[in-house]
Amino acid sequence: MLLKNYIAEFPHAISYENVSVLVRYANTVEYKKAQIGLGVVNDKVRNVSTFNFTANEKSLTRCHWANYLNYKITQCMNIYLEKQNLLKHTSHIGSLNQLDLLKYEKDNHYDYHVDSIFFTQRTLSSILFLNNDYEGGELSFKNTFNDDEISIKPTPGTLLVWPSNILFPHAVKPVKKGIRYTIVAWAA
Repeated sequence: MLLKNYIAEFPHAISYENVSVLVRYANTVEYKKAQIGLGVVNDKVRNVSTFNFTANEKSLTRCHWANYLNYKITQCMNIYLEKQNLLKHTSHIGSLNQLDLLKYEKDNHYDYHVDSIFFTQRTLSSILFLNNDYEGGELSFKNTFNDDEISIKPTPGTLLVWPSNILFPHAVKPVKKGIRYTIVAWAA
């Protein structure tokens, strides 16, 4: 499937040791209900909890993770741009414009959507998988031309990168058992 040619997988984007520490940290933070659009919460479309990482926080731990993840993810995004031969059309990515920790519990999901919409300019999307000790919760991409689907459930520490545009609608299937932790990030 042509779609899969543009979804890059970076196994071991962060070490298993760092994944373990990050999952322990993920169990200590305070999450909010995730939104769709500008301030809209709709559990029928997106039912997940989120925690935003920013580098200008009082918490040194939060700043550390924001800076570390920004570095690791932008590094992979730039490799993606090089491998796809896109640097003649765009410049290297210096920083992410959003970085969130997501917590999917039983029955949590996110219906098919695209990441770049009129009020949120995004060029590349990414998901960093932190664990795999849950059932369900597969990431699925749909081919907009023939409705073929690709379902992905990589190993912890794996980062996926793909274009944020309308050709890459994706969803998270409902979690059936356990808790699914991921880091999502976007670059303009």
